[in-house]
Amino acid sequence: MLKHTSSENLLENVESILPIIKQGAEASEQSGRLQEDVLDALFEQRLFRLFISEKYQGETTDLPTALKVFEKVASADGATGWLVMIGAGGGLFSGFLEEKAARDIFLPERAAIAGSGMPSGEAKAITDGFEVSGRWGYASGSDYATWFTANCKVVGKEDEIVSIAVPADKVIQHQTWDVFGMKATGSHDFSIDSVTVPKTYTFSLFEKPLLDDPIFFCPLETLASLTFASVAIGITQHAVDEFIAFAKQKQISETQSLMNVEDIKQRCDQTEQLLHDSRKRLYQQSEQVWQAAEKKRHPSDALRETITEEAIEMVQSCVKRVDALKVHSGMMAVFTTSPFGRAWRDLHTLSQHVILTPKL
Repeated sequence: MLKHTSSENLLENVESILPIIKQGAEASEQSGRLQEDVLDALFEQRLFRLFISEKYQGETTDLPTALKVFEKVASADGATGWLVMIGAGGGLFSGFLEEKAARDIFLPERAAIAGSGMPSGEAKAITDGFEVSGRWGYASGSDYATWFTANCKVVGKEDEIVSIAVPADKVIQHQTWDVFGMKATGSHDFSIDSVTVPKTYTFSLFEKPLLDDPIFFCPLETLASLTFASVAIGITQHAVDEFIAFAKQKQISETQSLMNVEDIKQRCDQTEQLLHDSRKRLYQQSEQVWQAAEKKRHPSDALRETITEEAIEMVQSCVKRVDALKVHSGMMAVFTTSPFGRAWRDLHTLSQHVILTPKL
């Protein structure tokens, strides 16, 4: 039985765990991984199962609602929002794997996928599968992942790429995620050394999905642009909320707080307006993508291109607006214990992702 009876119920349940996420954010950042009570809350609410097919006990959540989930979680803590988004995204593969493999990977309640989209490995064809070796970077959630996915170049076949899934005990993890933001995502490197991967545990997102749930008709790059932007919006909301709270209590004279300064009010208003406009556009686009997916169609090339371009613009605009607040945040921005400072660092780190980088 599905835990969430409706989109409204899902969002209410997400709201109920935000205090746990906020309370654990500082310790998660310091340790470089989510606190156990935070991770338990995410599993309890089945937030890594939003895109897993109901056939494999998933939540089968519509895209606009999923974006609201990612935004809500990110408004409490950016790294946690990112991990929920990435973890849920792994459920997309349940529609492209053969049933035996999909059941093995996704049926466990605490199933979690980490991986990399870069074709950094080699797959040598053998009887009924491949022998795989390679090293991949930026596997968010690697600390608690039960399975890893990766892309490999097929040896002897020019330009052919195969996606693989391997259990966590076949993977070597490398502690490489030494960064100033998004620390708790644990986005470490991982490697595989001559591991046999049966053909049933390989897949391609460029082929027709084996299941017809609408989410499987959302192209991966389009899904990434929309979901990354939703996390950025959540982080930006967190940053402006923290700044306003700071500005209201920061006295610059006996009779005036920082928030009473016209320039400061204007900067906060501009950030809130950006968030309003970005949300409106993001959810309009997600509705268009979802309407096509419900008809078992991919969105048009024009819509996909627009989403890619506007996601970059949204995120870079969020960075600029939060930077404009940071200038007047004093020393609050530099302490690792500062929620505003953490949001600022997380947003800058997120904005460096290749999908969100302005094109040359």
